[in-house]
Amino acid sequence: MAGRFNSSRQRVEGNDNQRAREEVPTTTPCEHDNFEISSSDEQEIHRGGASTSSRRVHYSRHTPHQIAELEKFFKNNDHPNEKERREIGRKLNIELKKVKFWFQNKRTQLKAQTERHDNTNLRQQNELLRLEVLALKEVIKNPLCVKCGAEATISGRSIDGRKVLLENARMKKELNRLTNLFNQFFGKQLASPLLNNVTYVGETSREDQEGGNYNYGSLNPIEDRSQMGIDMAIQTNGYIEQALNALEELFKAGLVNAPLWIRNPEGGGETLNFEEYAKSFPPCLGIKPLGFVSDATRANSVVPMSSITLVEALLDADQWREMFTSMIGSCTTMGVISNGTGGSRNGALQLMKAEIQLISPEVPVRVLKFIRFAKQQAEGLWVVVDLSVDYGMEGGLTRRCPSGCILRDMPNGFTMVTWIENVEYDEQLVSYEYRQLIRSGIGFGAQRWIGALLRHCEGLRATTSPTLHPNLYQNMKISLKGLARRMTSIFCAGVCLTGDQRWEPVVLALGRPRIMARQCIHGLGEPFGIVTSATYSVWIPANHQHLFGLLQTKDLRCMWDAVCHTIATDNMIHFPLSQDESSPNCISILNSTTSAEDNQVMVLQETSSDMTGSLIVYAAVDSPTVSAVMSGEDTSLAALLPSGIGIVPGYGEGGIIAPDGERGSMVTIGYQILHPNVTTSDLTMEIINSINNIVSRTVLGIKEIVKSSQ
Repeated sequence: MAGRFNSSRQRVEGNDNQRAREEVPTTTPCEHDNFEISSSDEQEIHRGGASTSSRRVHYSRHTPHQIAELEKFFKNNDHPNEKERREIGRKLNIELKKVKFWFQNKRTQLKAQTERHDNTNLRQQNELLRLEVLALKEVIKNPLCVKCGAEATISGRSIDGRKVLLENARMKKELNRLTNLFNQFFGKQLASPLLNNVTYVGETSREDQEGGNYNYGSLNPIEDRSQMGIDMAIQTNGYIEQALNALEELFKAGLVNAPLWIRNPEGGGETLNFEEYAKSFPPCLGIKPLGFVSDATRANSVVPMSSITLVEALLDADQWREMFTSMIGSCTTMGVISNGTGGSRNGALQLMKAEIQLISPEVPVRVLKFIRFAKQQAEGLWVVVDLSVDYGMEGGLTRRCPSGCILRDMPNGFTMVTWIENVEYDEQLVSYEYRQLIRSGIGFGAQRWIGALLRHCEGLRATTSPTLHPNLYQNMKISLKGLARRMTSIFCAGVCLTGDQRWEPVVLALGRPRIMARQCIHGLGEPFGIVTSATYSVWIPANHQHLFGLLQTKDLRCMWDAVCHTIATDNMIHFPLSQDESSPNCISILNSTTSAEDNQVMVLQETSSDMTGSLIVYAAVDSPTVSAVMSGEDTSLAALLPSGIGIVPGYGEGGIIAPDGERGSMVTIGYQILHPNVTTSDLTMEIINSINNIVSRTVLGIKEIVKSSQ
């Protein structure tokens, strides 16, 4: 019987050796499909009319588009005839003989890969046969039990133990492959992060194995976390590969100009030519879902901040949200895959989740789960890229294709920022009045991100610089800016229903203000009682920047502000968030000279405006809060109930341009009102009608202001 198994083993090993001899490395050059090798007849070099036996290999590089088309045809037919090869060559502008050589090399490469796979399977079968032979030898060597004298039998323990070792070796090989990928990714040698924490009972020392003393024990790992670790490593491996692909696409898209990018006359910046994009880049997220549309824009600006400071802020969820207060409803870092290498943020990779918003109840919030990857391409050159992940599992209505920014250091601590925003979304959920706005890239596009980033950087410099606005103490500026930022964040959350606030619907009627309610019970930074939020969006036939200027006119405030117009008459404190004293981006504390000093209520107001839209947010504050601001004290517990107006370029009633070409503005009005002595169930029709009247007075007042200014 032993002879039979030995002969079987010899046959398998013979086949294995024969296969190995056939693996001649003749296909090395074609492992990269973008090279072609000329035929041997064309490789002869004649010098002085005499032929030499030396041959030179000539390479010609194919374009990515040509390779993709060749691969696609190869999947359908790996042996095209001459007519088909001519058609391929004509279509892809490749010589006929090069098409022929490419298919020959591809088939050779595929054959070599198949043979290597077969060799691996044969080796495994050979090892199993060898184990069976060893088991039979043990039976023959020890036919009787030394203790009882009975016939000896061998359990499957030793053989199964060797199988465990083989499986352990396979798992270690996979982990080593992942470790090598980590090493390539991080740019330095790393120990395997998983092998250190996984122990297998079946493992023994080399000395014990050579002496035949195997301690197989259990056939499974001691801890179940080993398989979990491998699953996590495979998922991490996928994130790393996705991040590298997204980085490459974003960096190339940032360097290329026309015809990939087209100047955007509506929102500034540039829009993506999707036909050219499809030719240049394979889809990172696969085929676009049915019913989704694409919105891809690019914009540039110089901001007063260094590139490394921007990178640090983008990788910190709290700082990122602070940079884009009106755009990000909430954000969190779900996991950190890498903090970077060498003490820097180069190679930092993390998993994040965020709510991206447009200030209107008519536009759904974009909930995104994505990876964020930061890479230093050269000295003073950084790339930060985002890419949606696990889209199908999240069931979201938005996918973020490779998006982010390219940061180049400039003199004096400034940075040239190139921002690219590429998103696919379900347009059916967007109100008709806002569809053209979002398609143009103004709503969520790169120009809006750049504008918000520029305002933040200028505001930060105005806050920290002792030479700007010296009439305001630095601590006072910091306290005032922090209170205003929190006010704006609360207002946006009330309009877009983002963040951790939980609102209950009260009125959701078409053509009427949306009224929501929530109960405030902890009193930390907000008043006690029931708070209602009333929001309404309406089209106004006036340019958005012109309308913003009208609403800033002091004498006209009584026509549109239904809550605070009696006390917001004079500027008590004026803090421009820029070097320019007349900048529309500013924070103010307004008061009334007629109010009693012992019970004075003032108004905190922040305004901002650029070509993508304008925002006015304000809230009543009491004297102790104002005193704390002027002293530079902490105001995080000050109760705020903000109201405001958001203005973006509009496209006429029903989302189309008016016959006279007037685009107008889409105006969103938001009020938050406290009801201290009622519960949610006690919101009577009288209270609801009162809220509707406040919103209606504001809408009519804005229309009257526009009409009287024409």
